[in-house]
Amino acid sequence: RVQGTLHKVSGPLTRDVRRRRYMKTSFTLLVVALLASGCVTTNPYSQFYQDQTGGQDISQLPNIEHPDGDPKVFRGTNVDADGQRMLEEGYVLLGYSSFNGGNVNEQNAVMHGRRIGASVVITYSQYTHTLSGSLPITTPDIQTATTHGSATAFGSGTAYGSGGYANYSGSGTAFGSSQTTVYGSRTTYVPYNVARYDYLATFWVKTKASIFGTRVVDLTAEQHREIGSNQGVMVGVVIKDTPAYKADLFKGDIIVKLGDVRLDTAKSYYEALPALAGQEVTVDIIRAGKNITKTVQLNNIPNAEAAAAASAQNKE
Repeated sequence: RVQGTLHKVSGPLTRDVRRRRYMKTSFTLLVVALLASGCVTTNPYSQFYQDQTGGQDISQLPNIEHPDGDPKVFRGTNVDADGQRMLEEGYVLLGYSSFNGGNVNEQNAVMHGRRIGASVVITYSQYTHTLSGSLPITTPDIQTATTHGSATAFGSGTAYGSGGYANYSGSGTAFGSSQTTVYGSRTTYVPYNVARYDYLATFWVKTKASIFGTRVVDLTAEQHREIGSNQGVMVGVVIKDTPAYKADLFKGDIIVKLGDVRLDTAKSYYEALPALAGQEVTVDIIRAGKNITKTVQLNNIPNAEAAAAASAQNKE
C-alpha cells in the first residue's frame, strides 16, 4: 500500500525569465519614447525643404559670404517682419522647411542649414493638438512551476523457519520534485499622449554687396492701372548702406526706368543690373502718384545680384 502527496508551487525566476522580462520592459520604454518624439527617423527639415534658389549651387556664387561653421539659429516671432529685416540686412533666402510633427530637436535645423550652406536659420513652432491613444504590445510570457511529491509504502508478513515463525511489518518513504515550463504571451496596452506642432524654418545666406540695393516684385494688374502704365516694378526691400539706401529710395516706390532700360518685370530689373554696374545712372520712380528722378552711382560688382535674381525668378 502506497500513500503520497503532491505540492505544486511557483518556482524561483530563472535567469532566462528575468532576461525576457527585462527586455519586455526596455521595449515598452523604447516604444513610448518613439511615440513622444513623433517616430522621427529622418531629418524633417531636410525631408520637407523647399529650395528658393532655382537649384543654384551657392558655393559657386562670387558675392556670397560663405559661413565657416554652423549657422546661427534664432527663434522668430513674425515670419513677414523677420523676413523683411533679413532682406534689409543684405541676406538672401535660400529656402524654407514647413511640416507638422511631434517633439523635433532644433539641432536638426542646424544640421540641414550647414548642409545647404546657410549662415542664419530662423525657426518657428506653434502647438496644434495632442495625439492620444494606446499601443498594444505583445511579449513572451514564461511561467515556471515546481511540483514536489512524496510516497510512503507500508508492508507486513510472516516468516517461517525450522525453529518456528515470526511476524514483521514496516514502511518506506520516497521524496521527489519536477519542474514544468509553460510558454505563452501577454498583451500590454501602453497609453501615449504626443503633442504636435507646426514647424517652420527659414534658411538665409549673407551677400557681400549689391549693385543698386533693392529687391523688387512685379506690379499687379490693379497697380498698373493706378499708375496708367504697363511699365514699372515695385520696391519690396531697400538694403541698408547701398546706393539705393543712400539715394533715399523707399519700400513701395515704383521703379519705371533704370538708366536707359525700361522695366516691366522683376526679371528685367535683375537682368539690367550687371551691364550698369559701376555707372552713374538716372532712376525714374513713382512715389505716391508723383514722378521723381534720382541720380545714383552704382557699385561696380557685376555678379552681385545673382543669388537675388535666382530667388526672384523662382517665385515667378
